[in-house]
Amino acid sequence: MTPAGRFLSLDDYRRQSPAQTWHALRSHPVLADLTDMQVWDLVAWVWEANTTAGALREGAALYRANCAACHGEAGRGDGVMAAALAGDTLAGFGHSTKSPADFGEPQSMLGASPALLQGKIVRGGMGTGMPYWGPIFTEEQSWALVDYLYTFQFQRSSPEAGVEPPGRVHGSLDPSVAPPGGGRR
Repeated sequence: MTPAGRFLSLDDYRRQSPAQTWHALRSHPVLADLTDMQVWDLVAWVWEANTTAGALREGAALYRANCAACHGEAGRGDGVMAAALAGDTLAGFGHSTKSPADFGEPQSMLGASPALLQGKIVRGGMGTGMPYWGPIFTEEQSWALVDYLYTFQFQRSSPEAGVEPPGRVHGSLDPSVAPPGGGRR
């Protein structure tokens, strides 16, 4: 398989976090002359190549209907239910909840593989108070939601998705955040 084919393989894409993809691309000799930000552009391209406009529309609709109350419209973990979840102990069960994840936080989102995110959606955020959506969402819906979650980091280059992603400048990690493991800017 060619290096490009590896990164465009859906199975490989789902197994690797964006940060792992960044490191693999950064170490590729053909890409040695690229800046770190250009390598992040390639990571965004890999994400875009593995989603569709339809999946992003579906993921956005699922997010607004099922996730925004806790995670917030902009994915910052500040939805209307977030304060009620922060450190709450579920009466009689001995379990605490945690504040909802901030999908705009690059260190967490870029370190999470699509498979990890899909697993959290299907099985719930064990120990966090997040419900498990496996019996409610189809597999296709859970993957569409994962695709949409990455819009909080990346934006599509084409507007036909019909979704106004809340993420970063197209194809770039927020320039105020250092690339994982250092490197050139």
